[in-house]
Amino acid sequence: MMYNDPKIFREVSTVKDSLLDAVEKLQLSPKRYHLDKRFFSEPPHYGPIRLYQIGRLYCDKDTVIGKHPHIYWFELTLVTGGKGTIITNDVSVPVLPGDIYLSFPSDFHAIETDPVDHLEYDFFAFGTDRPDLSEDLAEIMRNHRDPESRIIRSDSLRSLIGNAIAELDREDRYSKELLDSIFTQIPIHMIRCFQKKGFAETPSNVSDPEILCYRLMNYIDTHIYTMTSLEELSEVTNYNYSYLSALFRKVTSSTLIEYYRSRRLETAKILLEEKRISITKIAEILNYSSIYTFSRAFKDKYGQSPEQYRKNI
Repeated sequence: MMYNDPKIFREVSTVKDSLLDAVEKLQLSPKRYHLDKRFFSEPPHYGPIRLYQIGRLYCDKDTVIGKHPHIYWFELTLVTGGKGTIITNDVSVPVLPGDIYLSFPSDFHAIETDPVDHLEYDFFAFGTDRPDLSEDLAEIMRNHRDPESRIIRSDSLRSLIGNAIAELDREDRYSKELLDSIFTQIPIHMIRCFQKKGFAETPSNVSDPEILCYRLMNYIDTHIYTMTSLEELSEVTNYNYSYLSALFRKVTSSTLIEYYRSRRLETAKILLEEKRISITKIAEILNYSSIYTFSRAFKDKYGQSPEQYRKNI
């Protein structure tokens, strides 16, 4: 059974500016060349596409792109030279020239360069409200949760993003029309690449209930900043919540609420380690009712308060 979830890609007004600011302030260590156009707080629209970030980076031997959160955007990383590693949710994936890697909303993401053959890449972060694109992107997310399955190759995508980087600096009467066309084509070409690549086959020994539980976990993982009730799982699967809850407990020996609480606290732990936003803002971003509720939940799981944890890092 498949589910459609276009709303994940819509602008979510409740996502807090403080987390966006934290992403915008992400500092990079030394690099040979860096072109970076960022629009996280107020992304411009080009046709059906919201542009969050686009640019080009040539790494130095000491360049490190530290772990940082994606919120409600996708990002393509197009390797143009050198070698490196893309780390998504603590899973490392080696990349080579010609590789194009797709990061999802709610991913935690980092990039490391090879110390000798320094990484060079273009990047493009986007979102969309167009229903057909949203449905196909949701399909990709469901079937490529494993970071190792997210590499594609496409000369068309490389050319389009290279043209977009060049065109953004032009200001003639045709620039906006050209960018509308280019940015609309990029997700379409990307979707076609994933459709051609196909989805990872489900092992024959995996049951339908296990597949459904996997999708429930995937939904929670990719909605960690916006999810306010587990009842949303009923909406996206068309199953009664009581049935989903009982099935999840039977298959995983855990409960949906336990999984959600654990994933939320794991995200909080990473944000604390980044030291870019306050503990109060972390509680707010992750939809805790109060700083006290967040602190108590964090201490119950990790044995120390958020303040103590951050101080001891």
